[in-house]
Amino acid sequence: MKKTFLISALLVLATAVSGVAAAADARVGTWNTMRLGNGDQKSYPALAAVAANVDVLAVQEVMNDEGIQYLKLALEQRTREKWSSLCSSPVGSRNYKEQYCFLSRDSAVQYEDGAVSFLDRKHVFMREPYSARFKSLSDGKTFALATVHIIYGKSAADRTPELKELGNYWEWLEEVYPGEPIMLMGDFNMPPSDPAFEALRANAIPMVTDGASTLSNTSGRFANLYDNVFANQSARSLMSGVGIVNYPAMLKVSHEDGRRAVSDHAPVFFQLGKARLGSAVQMAYPQGPVQLVRQVANAPARNDSVFSPRASTGLAALSTASTTQVGSVHGNKNSHIYHLSSGCPSYGMISEKNLVVFASEAEAIASNYRKAGNCK
Repeated sequence: MKKTFLISALLVLATAVSGVAAAADARVGTWNTMRLGNGDQKSYPALAAVAANVDVLAVQEVMNDEGIQYLKLALEQRTREKWSSLCSSPVGSRNYKEQYCFLSRDSAVQYEDGAVSFLDRKHVFMREPYSARFKSLSDGKTFALATVHIIYGKSAADRTPELKELGNYWEWLEEVYPGEPIMLMGDFNMPPSDPAFEALRANAIPMVTDGASTLSNTSGRFANLYDNVFANQSARSLMSGVGIVNYPAMLKVSHEDGRRAVSDHAPVFFQLGKARLGSAVQMAYPQGPVQLVRQVANAPARNDSVFSPRASTGLAALSTASTTQVGSVHGNKNSHIYHLSSGCPSYGMISEKNLVVFASEAEAIASNYRKAGNCK
């Protein structure tokens, strides 16, 4: 039975667009997390304090499995809920590879099907985009999310071929997810006004057209509009607000500290259906009618309480469980033996199905695990 066509007054576009009524309630985000898993200065609690405000997050620049597992653990510790991760195979050049990942809150969104990397037969993309279909557990509606990290290169000319190829990629997405709301998000390394987006914009509209999403060296100032979300008509009809998140203001940290320990990119968050971002989310550049985010900010929001007062105490407090503490202990659930990140040669040799990540050595011992005998 055909559903009635509605005119949505909550569209991000300035003009009203008609679409099939489908709520697909969810809070969604995209974030280039800046070499997640590399280095010892990354603050996973700080990342989690921001990411905990959405139900599903597309993550770019995941350097290894450990990085995404650390962030997943930090999210679970912060929200006291289970989260799931879904990642691509490593993609990139011979000398540099990264992964795309999706993190989703188990109580709100679940992976449905269709996780696949783009079949880039012409070998245009250095990092082939990744996509999957998800389902909102509040109403059972599905939607497709795709994520991409466009090559930066030495100049804008290096980015043009991949940006132009996004038009073909979008057509491929429509074949893989027919009739679905589709959203392509990530780090495009160019503003959406660039002529290279012409083919993509023929079928999908950028949701953020003003402001900037990369952090400058000066606190409070943003540099480039590189991060974005492109959506088809049915996806746009679900959106009631979208904007660039001012995460340094949320965490009360300088841009210098944020760039060092969190990311040099700000995330983009948006609302689907009846889902609402909580009052903790501070927008740097709301887009279009995203003022609705501010209007509903004080309304009850699912799991809004996860953004506790400690998230406003600054990076120093949030970093108390940094890389050397959060997720630094790997346990094998079959042998009940744990390994430390330094001094234990078998630390990275545990299979994913047997891996248990602990926040500290004390937590592993409390769970009846013992240290590996070959640790120095």
